[in-house]
Amino acid sequence: MRTKLYLILLLAVCAVGGLKAQGRKVPFRSRAQMDSLLNPPLMKNAEAVLRFDSVVRHVGTLTEDDDPVTCRFVCTNVSGSPVELVRVRTTCGCMVSEFQPGVIAPGEKREILLTYHPKNHPGTVDSNAFVYLSGSENVPVARLTLVGNVLPGADEWARFPFFMGKLRLKRKSVEVVFGSAEKSVERILCGNSGEVPLRLSALMIPKYAKFRTEPEVIYPGSEGDIVITVEKALVPRTKGKTFTFPVVVDGVEGRPSDRTITVKINVPNNNEK
Repeated sequence: MRTKLYLILLLAVCAVGGLKAQGRKVPFRSRAQMDSLLNPPLMKNAEAVLRFDSVVRHVGTLTEDDDPVTCRFVCTNVSGSPVELVRVRTTCGCMVSEFQPGVIAPGEKREILLTYHPKNHPGTVDSNAFVYLSGSENVPVARLTLVGNVLPGADEWARFPFFMGKLRLKRKSVEVVFGSAEKSVERILCGNSGEVPLRLSALMIPKYAKFRTEPEVIYPGSEGDIVITVEKALVPRTKGKTFTFPVVVDGVEGRPSDRTITVKINVPNNNEK
């Protein structure tokens, strides 16, 4: 989970790093700096301000099919002065917080609810939420953590995120990049989640491309490959160096737009012959 957060933040930093705002370059952020954004240090003497009954809760072992699990964290203002709870920031889209913002009087208790959603989040649960007060809006006063494990759901086709009727696919687009090769063969892993065999063909496919499946018939409960072959020599020069074309799959249910595979072509030397 944490590695995924690093990758998301790194991609965001790289995207911003390529931009310039009024001639100013965005500074590079190191791994340590990104870690401080994902896991910031707590306020000094934080436990002398808000004291939690526990800062770690176990959600147990769940499956992706289970309902969301809500854990309750209770804190007490032990500072002797009023403090104002302003926000709770979670570090994962799989977890949401619920709390009552506002002033907490000395000795008063306040609860924070964290709800974990296991759907589409298999693997180890290690998700944090950071609690902020009005006087420390950039430095959290507490870190609350949910830990546990999520097992894959009962849907054996969950690893195929795209649908075409009963046909399940790993992806609905391919990119062909020609170098010195004259032919490119792209494959899309697919499976038949239905109860009848699937024999697929293609509509609206250009003359420089071919469509087939391996095996030719995909039987219920089995997997196969959609194979799209593109012949470089047959691509018209008028197409330019980069273009796309649709392949409408026949043999499955659904509207044409729902049965379309998008093929992107890159032909660097297309106009240089």
